[in-house]
Amino acid sequence: MLDHELRQVLNDEIHGRPGLAVVAPARITHLAFTLTKDDSDPLLQVTKLCDAHGVKPPLENARHHSAEFASGLFKYERHGEFYRISVTAQNTRKKQEAIALLPLGWIDELPGKRLVAIHTEVMSKDMKPPSAAFLKKYFGHEDLAGSRVSHGRATVWTDFKIGNDGYTRILVQDHGLMPLSLGRVSRRIHEIETYRMMALLAFPLALELQVRLGTLEKSLAETIEGMLSTQGIDEDARLLTRLSTTARDVEDISNRSSFRFAAARAYSALVTKRLAELGEERTVNCQRIGMFLDRRFSPAMTTCFAVAERIADLARRSERASNLLRTRVDIALEGQNQQLLRSMEARTRQQLMLQETVEGISVVAISYYLFNIVSIFANGAAKHFFGDGIAFPDWSLVPAILLLVWWGIRRLKRRIRNSHPEVQTTRKTSSNVMVAASPLGERK
Repeated sequence: MLDHELRQVLNDEIHGRPGLAVVAPARITHLAFTLTKDDSDPLLQVTKLCDAHGVKPPLENARHHSAEFASGLFKYERHGEFYRISVTAQNTRKKQEAIALLPLGWIDELPGKRLVAIHTEVMSKDMKPPSAAFLKKYFGHEDLAGSRVSHGRATVWTDFKIGNDGYTRILVQDHGLMPLSLGRVSRRIHEIETYRMMALLAFPLALELQVRLGTLEKSLAETIEGMLSTQGIDEDARLLTRLSTTARDVEDISNRSSFRFAAARAYSALVTKRLAELGEERTVNCQRIGMFLDRRFSPAMTTCFAVAERIADLARRSERASNLLRTRVDIALEGQNQQLLRSMEARTRQQLMLQETVEGISVVAISYYLFNIVSIFANGAAKHFFGDGIAFPDWSLVPAILLLVWWGIRRLKRRIRNSHPEVQTTRKTSSNVMVAASPLGERK
């Protein structure tokens, strides 16, 4: 039986990025770095770390890798434009953060730019629940977001702020979750923060483009207003050039921002999904995490989506205006073509009249030369056969020669017309000429 060449790859995709079990008390350090095309592969640093601890290194081009050290757990995940690293120190009541488990200086050699850095402390169920005073001292203020999650079997507090050490702090208290479930809770919280920050990368771009979009919208409105006046084809050409410039600028903005705004939409949807998976319940003296994000994160995303829609709407309006203006230019060119056809018809009439005049003169001229030839020939023949005393009556040849020349020219013209039937007869009226030449088929 022949398997599909992608069967194993597609089957493994659903098992990719497995969650890690977390045994409380524990400390977790979570980092996310953005990457550009010029950055090196972070998998090289992960391989060095595994070799240093004597554990199995990642496979070539691996998208994720997890390892268990003697002192804790390590996990690496690669995404499209960023990668994440998590270090977990389990069953520890030390105040030392989990990042201390990594070799000194190893973090500094990672490629990319750090976007997310989180220190998470997981308290076990047998530890005393933190009081309001403890939370204020732990985070340094009272403006916190907190929720009971996983049907009330864990509580999460955070302030979504970057501390003086460059890390955001999250506090989790376990109320009886299994290690795998506790690991999924911590993972979802870290993903919410990571995807939130990745989505917000579009916000500064949206603010920057708002000013430029306002200028382009004003330019487009002025161009459309200029189309209302009829100032000639030169003015239309100027408007069309200005409209083309506006369309080019809109296309440039769209090319610069389409990926960023599409990514923001996808990351925002992931944030919403992860919040729903938490199953939040309200806790005392704190607003829910979802409510906190809804008041602060959602407006920023709404701004990004609104700017993306403005870009798309401006592109559509520019296209419609271009079509209208091109139609107007085409109509103006049609009018010029009709004027050109009328002038061509007038010249054709003049040529016809001149041709008929020339034909009349040609009959006289040809008759004159033919008369002289016949007269000379007749007189020479008469002198040869009858002597000098006989002269041919020249005047008797004039009517016959005129009639013969006129009949010959008329027959020649008829033969030419019969051999070229596509040629328009010179008797056609000007209206027929305009109907045959006009693409609108209108009778003027």
